[in-house]
Amino acid sequence: HDSSYEPAVTFVVPAKNEEDNIAETIRRFSQGDYPKNKIEVITINDGSTDRTLAEMQKIKIECAKAGVSVEIVDWKKNRGKRHGMAEGVFRAKNDIIIFIDSDSFIEPDCVKHLTKYFINPKVGAVSGHTDVYNRNTNLLTRMQALRYFVAFKIYKSSESIFGNVTCCPGCCSAYRRAYIMPFMDKWLNQTFLGEKCTFGDDRSLTNFVIRKYDAVYCPEAKAFTVVPDTIKKYVKQQQRWKKSWIRETFIACSFMWKKNPIAALSFYAYVFLAFAAPIVFLRAVLFYPFFVSHAFPAAYLIGLALMLILHGVYYKNQVGRVRWFLPVITFWFYTVMLMWQLPWAVVTIRDMRWGTR
Repeated sequence: HDSSYEPAVTFVVPAKNEEDNIAETIRRFSQGDYPKNKIEVITINDGSTDRTLAEMQKIKIECAKAGVSVEIVDWKKNRGKRHGMAEGVFRAKNDIIIFIDSDSFIEPDCVKHLTKYFINPKVGAVSGHTDVYNRNTNLLTRMQALRYFVAFKIYKSSESIFGNVTCCPGCCSAYRRAYIMPFMDKWLNQTFLGEKCTFGDDRSLTNFVIRKYDAVYCPEAKAFTVVPDTIKKYVKQQQRWKKSWIRETFIACSFMWKKNPIAALSFYAYVFLAFAAPIVFLRAVLFYPFFVSHAFPAAYLIGLALMLILHGVYYKNQVGRVRWFLPVITFWFYTVMLMWQLPWAVVTIRDMRWGTR
C-alpha cells in the first residue's frame, strides 16, 4: 500500500424522498480525513415530493464552509436510481466514483481505505463494509444487522480472494470511472426478457465490471445504512433483491467460467444450492418423512441447527455481546422462511416495479 496514493473522488448520491437522512449522508463527506480539494459531490434529487431538495440545499452551504463543493441536480420528475447514478458518472470530473445510498453514512477514514485498492490497475470496483445504522430499532433490524455482517465478512471476503465480488452494493462502493464509462449507456438501458431493468443497479454494474476487471472487498472502509423496520417493507425489498439476483446470476453464468477455476466452481455450486434449497427442504421435511421413512426428519433439522450455531458462534466471536437466540432466529428465518421468495421471484421476474414505495 502506497500512502501517498490519493486519487480524486466523486461521490454520487441519487435520492428520492430522503428528507430524514440525506443531509447526514452528505455531511459525512466533508467530515472525513481525505483531502477536501480531492472531493467532489454530485447529488441527484430524483423527483422528491418531500423536503429532500431543501435539505440538499442547506447541507450544500455547510459543506462549502468545510471546503467541499456539492452539485445538486434537481429532477422534477422521477427517473429512477439507475438514471441518477448514470447522471453522476457522466458529470463526474474525478478518477474514482463512490456511490453512496441516500440513507447511508460513511466513517471518516472510509475513502482512504476504498481508494487504496485502485493502485492496482486490475481493480475496477471496491465494495466497502456496511453495517446496519438502525440496528436497535426492533428484532427485525437486529436480525438484518447480523445478516449484513456475515454477508460482508464471510461471503464478500471469500469472493474478494479472487477479485470476484459479485455485488458491490449501493450503500458504499467505489468504481474506476475510466473502466465503467465505455458501457454506461448499455448498463443504463439494460433490458431482460424484453423489459427495461429498473432495479438491481448495483449488482448489474458489478457484473459489467467483473467481465474484464477485478472487484474486491475492503473490510476497513466502513459505512452504515438504514434498513427496513417493518416486515412489509422488508419482504418487498427482499423480493426485489431476489429478482435482481436471479437476473444478474443468469447473466454472470455466461462468463464466470472464464474466471479463476476455484472462484467459478464456487459460484456455480452456490447457484445450484440456492435453487435446490426449496426442493431439498420439501423432500427432507415433508415428502421423505411422511411418504417414505415415516420418521421424524432429525438428521436434516440437526444439520440445519448446526449450521445456524456455526454462524452464531462466528458472529458472537466477532461482535461480542449478543443474545444467542438472535443468530438462530435470524438464520432460521432466512433459511426456512425466505427461501420461498426465490421460486416466486422466478415466476414474477418480468415485473420490474420497484416494490418498496
